[in-house]
Amino acid sequence: MTRFIFIIFSVVLLCCHVDAANILGLFPVTVRSHHMVYEPYLKRLAERGHNMTVASFFPVKEPPPNFHGISLQGIDETRLEQVNLSAFENQRLLYKIPVLGGIAKGIIPLQSFATSSARICERLIDFEPFIEALKGDYDLVLMENFMGDCALALYRLYGGKAPLLDIMSGTPMPWTVQRIGAVDNPSYVPVITSSFKSEMSFMERLENTILNICINEWFKQQITMKEKEILEKRFDSIPDLNELARNTSMIFLNTFHVLNGAIPLVPGLVEVGGMHLSPSKKSLPQYIEKFLNESEHGVVLFSLGSHVKTMSMPKYKEQIFINALSKLKQRVIWKYEGSAEEGTYIGNILRVKWLPQYELLQHKKVIAFITHGGMLGMTEAVSEGKPMVILPLFADQHLNAAAAAEAGAAVVLSYVDLTEQSLTNALQRVLSEEMVAKARKVSQMWHDRESSPIDTAIYHTERLIRWGHDAKLYTKARDLPFYKLALIDVALAIILFIVIFVALSIYLIKKILKLIIGKTKVKAE
Repeated sequence: MTRFIFIIFSVVLLCCHVDAANILGLFPVTVRSHHMVYEPYLKRLAERGHNMTVASFFPVKEPPPNFHGISLQGIDETRLEQVNLSAFENQRLLYKIPVLGGIAKGIIPLQSFATSSARICERLIDFEPFIEALKGDYDLVLMENFMGDCALALYRLYGGKAPLLDIMSGTPMPWTVQRIGAVDNPSYVPVITSSFKSEMSFMERLENTILNICINEWFKQQITMKEKEILEKRFDSIPDLNELARNTSMIFLNTFHVLNGAIPLVPGLVEVGGMHLSPSKKSLPQYIEKFLNESEHGVVLFSLGSHVKTMSMPKYKEQIFINALSKLKQRVIWKYEGSAEEGTYIGNILRVKWLPQYELLQHKKVIAFITHGGMLGMTEAVSEGKPMVILPLFADQHLNAAAAAEAGAAVVLSYVDLTEQSLTNALQRVLSEEMVAKARKVSQMWHDRESSPIDTAIYHTERLIRWGHDAKLYTKARDLPFYKLALIDVALAIILFIVIFVALSIYLIKKILKLIIGKTKVKAE
């Protein structure tokens, strides 16, 4: 019996074994928080013996011997603390128009990414270390699915044939799920730049549908067509970028349905939300640890993320926060760049230049979180069962906030329309026993999975390496034209049949009636 078990165990290990693979990672994305999502995953792959070649704007510090980093720094500016809060004070009149305003708000801010994407594409073509890396022999290619397919096109142009695994740093873009044959029906799947929950009113569904169509068209015109023009200047012939995108083998989503809501999934669309979280706890700065331990009623953490210049907040708005936070019996730690080296004290508030966000959220004294709704911070808070007040500002933050509120883990406020009273009320609600209990329950459900997020990612990655292009993880929906996918041809055929049937029925009824009436007249005569 023991020998039989040993044989079975050996067979399982043999089936699941993956030799050290050569993996290429192409991440020409200038947003630091995006890289934070997949850096632990890349390191784990290296730890498992895979040979990693990774091009990024944010090189891994102290990489292992089998991790070869290619720095893209200098090709374009990285996006760090660039968001000026004063820009949110005077909203465009266009944004206030029903439906049209929501569509404009969802598309206009994306234009800076389109400009950056084109600029990076132009420079990657001439960046020798990047081009040399593309010419290697690889078993798998990893990329972030964000803005553009220039890096993918260059890899294929230089003869690369390895299967592609895309990584999303957040919820999927409208064009993402189509690459794997999944459905993003706008009647219940909100677009990433919207602020809708999964259950929408008629007007919300109308706006969401138009926004879905417009963003897909925007991507085609502002990203795909411009990259095509750039590539055609250098190469005699280039592959169809849309066709390249449709040959994606797998996509990782930095989501999990407990927090982000359920969407239709196919085998190649895998939720790995939280794979950036580390189980190890790092020590906190001594002055922060002291502030935490001396708090009698707990601490509220306040951070608007790494992209926002908190000092750019108008003074009147800053005073709203100070007034509302000063009313709390709890202490507050506030990320604020203009603070002293060991923090600046304002009553019960400690303002600090920088804070170890996840380590603080793990601390038992931290009981709530005021955030902008960035996916990483929100995921960290849910992981640790901390209720949130969310003040979404841009990008996917409005959608993230709506999802967290729908899950029961957050209260959402408008930063633009914020008042001292609305913030005070939100804090009271978030600190209530009911909300704290709900946040803990959401956290427990979020953790209740077959395996950890990063283990899930590693398993699916190595499975794809084992089977390569033979792993059919998509549906045929990705290859269908819209009229077939939406069954328009079938609907027209059914309508035509009904019309013919009704017309024929009417014709026959008239004929029968005519015969009956004719016979009646003959008898009467």
